[in-house]
Amino acid sequence: MAMGLRLEDVVVRKVVTISPEVSARDATDLMEEKSTSCLVVLVDGRIEGILTSRDVIQRVVARGVDPSGVTVGEIATHPVIVLNPESFLGEAIKVMLQRRIKKVPLIDGGGRLVGLVSLSDIVEFHSELFSALWERIIMMEPATFVEDEICVA
Repeated sequence: MAMGLRLEDVVVRKVVTISPEVSARDATDLMEEKSTSCLVVLVDGRIEGILTSRDVIQRVVARGVDPSGVTVGEIATHPVIVLNPESFLGEAIKVMLQRRIKKVPLIDGGGRLVGLVSLSDIVEFHSELFSALWERIIMMEPATFVEDEICVA
């Protein structure tokens, strides 16, 4: 049942976006303000990159780079792997595991950003689905068992 579900069932529609010209310092301030670890880099409504807190740690902090002196465009990951909201959850999980990524932007047929899905979103969705299924099982009438008589010669 869960394998027939699509990304549109679990997508986060409120995606925080940023311009590539913004400094890494301002980007991290935005991440903190919006309580997110991921910003989608947009130029004219099209995805140009994705910036995660891990990118900032690896490409700025670990290298001792001044976050005010580097732009989002210089440190964001690109090209970006994207999926369509109509893609199946199983396909998304496979792509994320193969590419070792945790978040994937979703685009419409025109290439416009329509949402973002993460592995944690998918896990949480499956957890809620499992809980609802478990609750229905518990509420079912108890099964009755009939024992057959066994003849021993």
